Amino acid sequence: MKKSVFLTHEQWQYTGKSYKRIGQLPFHILAKTSKIENVAEIISELDTYSVQIGFDTTDCVQKLKMLLGRLMNFEPRRTHDEGPQDEDQDKFAQMFYELGGTEVLVRLLMFGSLFPNPYRPNRIITESEKILRLKSLVLEVLTKLTSTSVGEKVTSELMKSDDIMNYVFTLLAHPKTFINSCQLIEDMLQSKREVLDLHRINNLRSLICCLDDTQLANFCRILAVAISDLDIYENKSSLFAQNKQKRSRGFVNLRDINQELLLSIPELLPRLVKLAISKDYTPRYRGMVSELDCWMEWIENQMAEELYETQIQDDFEEFVGGISEPTTENGPMVQQQGLKMTEELVQRVEVVYILGLFLLGKHRKKVQRKLAELKLAAGLSDLFEQFIWKCQVRHNTRHRLRGHNAACECSPEVALKIQFLRLVHSFCDHSDYKHLLLSKNELSEVKRINAKAGDLALTSLDNVNKQLMCRGSKGLLTKIVEVMKKEPTTSTFRFWLARAVESYLRGDTSYCDQVFLMRRGLLQHVASNIVEHEIRHKEILQSSFDLLGELIKFNIEAFKTFDSILNTPAKLDKFVATVNRNLVDSNMFIRSLILSLEHFTNKEKCDESYAEYAKKESKLLMYIGDFDRQLDYLYKLIKIISVQNLTQENVSCLNTTLVFLMFANRKTELPSYLQALRDEREDMLDVNGSSSVMRNFRDLLVFWQDHYLHKDKDCSALEKSSRISFSYWKKTVTTLVCEDKTELSAVISYIDPLPGDRTN
Repeated sequence: MKKSVFLTHEQWQYTGKSYKRIGQLPFHILAKTSKIENVAEIISELDTYSVQIGFDTTDCVQKLKMLLGRLMNFEPRRTHDEGPQDEDQDKFAQMFYELGGTEVLVRLLMFGSLFPNPYRPNRIITESEKILRLKSLVLEVLTKLTSTSVGEKVTSELMKSDDIMNYVFTLLAHPKTFINSCQLIEDMLQSKREVLDLHRINNLRSLICCLDDTQLANFCRILAVAISDLDIYENKSSLFAQNKQKRSRGFVNLRDINQELLLSIPELLPRLVKLAISKDYTPRYRGMVSELDCWMEWIENQMAEELYETQIQDDFEEFVGGISEPTTENGPMVQQQGLKMTEELVQRVEVVYILGLFLLGKHRKKVQRKLAELKLAAGLSDLFEQFIWKCQVRHNTRHRLRGHNAACECSPEVALKIQFLRLVHSFCDHSDYKHLLLSKNELSEVKRINAKAGDLALTSLDNVNKQLMCRGSKGLLTKIVEVMKKEPTTSTFRFWLARAVESYLRGDTSYCDQVFLMRRGLLQHVASNIVEHEIRHKEILQSSFDLLGELIKFNIEAFKTFDSILNTPAKLDKFVATVNRNLVDSNMFIRSLILSLEHFTNKEKCDESYAEYAKKESKLLMYIGDFDRQLDYLYKLIKIISVQNLTQENVSCLNTTLVFLMFANRKTELPSYLQALRDEREDMLDVNGSSSVMRNFRDLLVFWQDHYLHKDKDCSALEKSSRISFSYWKKTVTTLVCEDKTELSAVISYIDPLPGDRTN
């Protein structure tokens, strides 16, 4: 029996004991604690259950459903009325938190671990299906709270100790709780600035081993937060700030630590690959020409079935938290097929995403080898056949969503396709196993081309394991190229399609692979696309130029094909104008031009006919060979970057300037370039004068040394892509940053002292 407030206060004066929980308050006091109806009453009743052993779960579930209903929106959503509805839910959430509701929910969640059976204290705690269902509802309520204005306070309360985190992790292994527990953990981790050290999770290896395939796929949502580098650095884009943080005392790269822990679990990668390439896919109907048509057909079929299957009572046996939901406030908890299908699709996306993340860490080479042995390339090639790349049928507006135009590619499968292409990109990037993307007969074709490649021939083609290659007549690489050639200029997928192929070409310049792709019309397609269309999307333009740069580098046949594309002055002018208008996006292409020019005119590597062609016939090579034009590019590339604005996207501009100057250094022409930058660009300079440009350039070079000469930096990519030894990269930069003002090859010789600089 609850004591009156007066008696409790009197007792407190004598004993120091008073109310400790909201459930101990009398009902007439509860009614006055909140202006929002029932919030205090709901908390009080849940509080009573949270400290009872053997309570009636049915009544508690009903209260949790009532609470869940107050945090959900069951009204049809319209743009003009979303605000007020969400506002009411937010006010309820705030009052619920202020009255200690979160603490009560935590006690209910931890029930059994916090309050073991006093009569059998040594007995292993096992939780019944009814208790697990109740806890799933608690998890869902907590998840709903984290999306409100009190979300940060709720997650802070949940993360006060590792005990709660570890317990919620254990709930990942139960069919009724795994989706909701995963969602809550994801919300908790994303609310923190630092990455979670997975070593803090007890028995993580055992937990992963006991998860079934569906649970493991769902668990990838948590792994995505734990091994992604998105939250490692306080400054997400600035390379200068990232370098400073990496060099600071106490900085630990938890991403690499977490990856190492996960990769030490031998069965993890094989299971993830199996899930990623599984052919059990999404709805497909014969005769449907777009994936959106398939989805709409599936939705209509499901609605027709559910229309005549009215379920009055909760479906306890089939209950899965996060999928079993009420459709009306206080309605029965039944499985929603739409949520089930969405969850399955999202799970596959997460699995593919995780495999891509494993390929980005310091263990990349090890993971590439393991994924190759697991026949990832062949599996992805088969999965590619399941995709329908034509997402929307033109002139058919039946499925067009409000506010979406006829070219819109919205579909539940867009995210999966993009993550699929990202995985291909990461698997091929400077990989020894990229030729597994070919079929056996395609490999034979590449070998025949390679036999005529001269000093650009590859020596590794005989080592390709044919048992791991793509099956059929066409490999995955060819399939990607064929899709890319059919995609519209503004397609959502063009960027990643181009990136996947460009990644295949990266590393040691491969003449045989360039010719293989040229035979399939890729160079003609990409170059013509730039010449014939106004590409406004920066990402698509950048990926197109990067791909072109890899296709033509050191390849005289590619330059001759390019000449046939730029066969009129107007086409050449338009192409060059696009290059000049988008220097950050096109600088890798410019770098390929200067590298190729030096290669063709090097008498030790090429015969005189190559040099003759480069100097007198090739439109692009003659264009880049002009000294004034090179100087113009040097100036502009230096001008658009600074140490403060350098990112992973534009740091390539700095490396491109160095390629120009390394060749100048070989010819002992560095002083000529630096003097010209200092004196002959004065008409283009800002009010600070030419000295500011040279000072900025020297600062960039000092940054380059700090960035690329650190022990944690792998610089082999620069060496392979340029065919210039990294030692010469270092030597040239050292020459340029020399502090001796009498050295004419040092940038400092061309910097005027600032008014406050000392002269002695």
